[in-house]
Amino acid sequence: MSDESRRKLKDFWQLHIPLVLVLTLCTFATIVEVRRAGEGVDRAFVYSFQWPLIGVFAVVVWNHYRRHGNLTKWFTDRYRNRIDQYQREDAAPDAENLDADAIAWQEHVRELRLKDPPGGPPSADR
Repeated sequence: MSDESRRKLKDFWQLHIPLVLVLTLCTFATIVEVRRAGEGVDRAFVYSFQWPLIGVFAVVVWNHYRRHGNLTKWFTDRYRNRIDQYQREDAAPDAENLDADAIAWQEHVRELRLKDPPGGPPSADR
């Protein structure tokens, strides 16, 4: 089975069949609510507009996935450069944020940990 036929089969099961099911449900619910609205149920009047709007929304989502594919794939493709840029900025230390006292303190702590590692027994030379 070629990649193209696999994609079409996947689209059939994951896009087209769910769309048909949702549109069938929306059509059935619209017919029921229009009948109820005709019988005088005030709330059903609003639902008779709600179900077609849900169907239109389903068609819009279906069309988006059919044309663009996976939403997360589109998102990562679009923002990949920005994510890489932020990661590079986080990895590189800022030269202006380097404080001489902080560097001296970190060096002092490093020397202390070399002499007496944390979690180990106390050294005997004290």
